[in-house]
Amino acid sequence: MKCVISHMAAYLWLVRHTNQRAGDAHPSRASLSDAGAPTAEQTNRLRWFLDLEDTPLEVLVTDPRHRRHSHILRSHLCSGDLPSGSLIPIASGIEQIDLYCVCPELCFIQLCRNRDEVESAFFGMALCSDYRLDAISPSGVVHREHNDSRLTDIESLRRYIRSASREHGAKAAASILSHICEGSRSPKESGIALFYGLPQRLGGMALGEVHMNPALKVFEGRDTYGNDRFATRYPDVMFTSKPARGTRRAVAFDYDSQAEHTETWKVLADSRRRNTLAAVENLVHYSIRMEDAQDYRYLVSLGDQARKILGRRPWPQIPGFPHHADARMKAGELEHRRFELWSRLLQGGGPDRPLI
Repeated sequence: MKCVISHMAAYLWLVRHTNQRAGDAHPSRASLSDAGAPTAEQTNRLRWFLDLEDTPLEVLVTDPRHRRHSHILRSHLCSGDLPSGSLIPIASGIEQIDLYCVCPELCFIQLCRNRDEVESAFFGMALCSDYRLDAISPSGVVHREHNDSRLTDIESLRRYIRSASREHGAKAAASILSHICEGSRSPKESGIALFYGLPQRLGGMALGEVHMNPALKVFEGRDTYGNDRFATRYPDVMFTSKPARGTRRAVAFDYDSQAEHTETWKVLADSRRRNTLAAVENLVHYSIRMEDAQDYRYLVSLGDQARKILGRRPWPQIPGFPHHADARMKAGELEHRRFELWSRLLQGGGPDRPLI
């Protein structure tokens, strides 16, 4: 029997494992033909084998007669043709089952079907990130490197969405792409980028164009021969603007997790890294610790400072007279929305575990 893991179960499996397509120039041509739902016994074995015991196993089926629902299994009917490369073969641990996982691009469309823009954007950034969730790591994440690589990128998502435009959720997924940035190295980085970058209608502070871990050339002094020495630094999140009159401005945020930076030499390295970034022209750099991320008012104050540095209009932006009753009510609604966004993305959850 063919079993195809999908939706949230597929997302969790993808972000917890190495990229199965890394270095593979020939995507799988497997189709959904004969895809069915496992029995209760098989479902329990698969959840244990795939390390998905914290969520129901979700699968795609092509025949409505094969649909099964329980507290450990959810089946989704998919009778249409999928673009080539939509399925990724993975080990099943059960001889009678040929196991597949939907590709990250199809998974993103599935997640956008019944979730709001904030959740969809967060999941999209995770699929385009340079990190992998790892329960053994003190911070809960490890960087994708060596033989691993990011699961997908924005351009791959865009191409797949165009080819699967008839899929339910494709239209919503296409609209979410403008909120996604690739290259995040932790869930908290994604949370900071969304909190400061999303438009105010979603609760964000709308600081402008965002860049995740951009490479910056920094001056480190001179060698013994008087030659300039330079190094490359990568701030976690950077916002840029170029006013109509004036030079390009930038504000960078680094997230320092206590779980990742408890050793003395790492703390020292972080301090020296911040000092080198301070020398970058037209760049203001902020460091956010775990305690800072859990302090709503402090994060808002940093955002207000960044807004002024970037030359942007004060938040919130409400047309009409600022002291009019309707304007004050609208401002209160936006403030409540911003607080809710912070609660979902950054409050609590551990060093690198946002609530979403």
